[in-house]
Amino acid sequence: MRTIMLTLLISSAALLAACSSAPAPAPTEVASVPTTAPTTAATPNYPPLPQRPSPPTATPTTTAVPYSFGEEIATLSGHAGGLWAAAFNSDGTLLATASADATAKLWDMQTREPIATLSEHTAAVRSVAFSPDGTLLATGSADGTIKLWQLPLRGTDTAAFATLTGHTDEVAAVAFSPDGQTLASGSKDATVRLWTIASAEQTALLTGHEHWIESVTYSPDGTLLASGSLDLTVRVWDLARLETAAILYGHTSWVLPTAFSPDGQLLVSGAEDATVRLWDVASATEQQVLDAHTSEVRSLAFNPAGNILASGAEDETVRLWRMPGARPLLTLEPQSSGAWVTFSPDGSLLATALGNGNLKLWYVGEAGEGQ
Repeated sequence: MRTIMLTLLISSAALLAACSSAPAPAPTEVASVPTTAPTTAATPNYPPLPQRPSPPTATPTTTAVPYSFGEEIATLSGHAGGLWAAAFNSDGTLLATASADATAKLWDMQTREPIATLSEHTAAVRSVAFSPDGTLLATGSADGTIKLWQLPLRGTDTAAFATLTGHTDEVAAVAFSPDGQTLASGSKDATVRLWTIASAEQTALLTGHEHWIESVTYSPDGTLLASGSLDLTVRVWDLARLETAAILYGHTSWVLPTAFSPDGQLLVSGAEDATVRLWDVASATEQQVLDAHTSEVRSLAFNPAGNILASGAEDETVRLWRMPGARPLLTLEPQSSGAWVTFSPDGSLLATALGNGNLKLWYVGEAGEGQ
């Protein structure tokens, strides 16, 4: 028994000695995490998202033009007589028409419906013009008067706030100065008269034409006024001196419409001789003659960009010319004579006022390279 106990003690001592002599385990090293490194949470095991198409690369987007160049897009009817003239207001929301039925109408260009009929004149309304700020409308009539209308007008609220008298024959043309402070009028009495809007009074009388006057047109800077007359001439008036600056000869019959280009460098005139003549304003010399029409030219207008000239004639055509150079661009056929032409302020529309009492709208946004 003593021998067994001794043996156990010796074995235990040997085991303790072996354990004490074994090397201690190496300390565990913990990797340091940089303070700037982001921490990420474990990603849940969600099902994969459906694949979406990649967005288009830098491909420009364009808005399709709804009409082709020169396409007729609307006909406005409502007058009981032929149309003499038409005009857009400065933002293109309204259009005014002058008619042989002794009325003028205002048209809403969004609905293309008449919103007012102006019926105080006692004879044909020959001319219409909006003031540059769009607050006034002027109408000239064969009754020898000019009426001024405060805008907006709606329904039966259509009384003129002023009537300008002084001409002794029908008023064929009216035009506001670019600053809106003066109105010019031309009449069969062979005079041009200037009226101050603030006082509604005549302030100047320009004489020199030997026959009645069919058109008056301000230069873009307001320093000149052009008038076309049945005396076969175009007169250019210096408005600072209130005298004739130039007399343009060349037409062989009655001069009817006149128009300045938007840059003021060119003056165009049309006549009963079926021609359109282009004049250099600075030198007062004829530059070009356009003879494509076969009857009297009743109206002329430049688009706002100045790169298209429109001419309307009694031959039932409206011709568009590419400027400069007056290259034939397109011929429109409104199927009526006496077309008055006017462009919308943004240049996208051409309105033609016709002898049959209708007004047609045409799309004339910028023509393509092939036109």
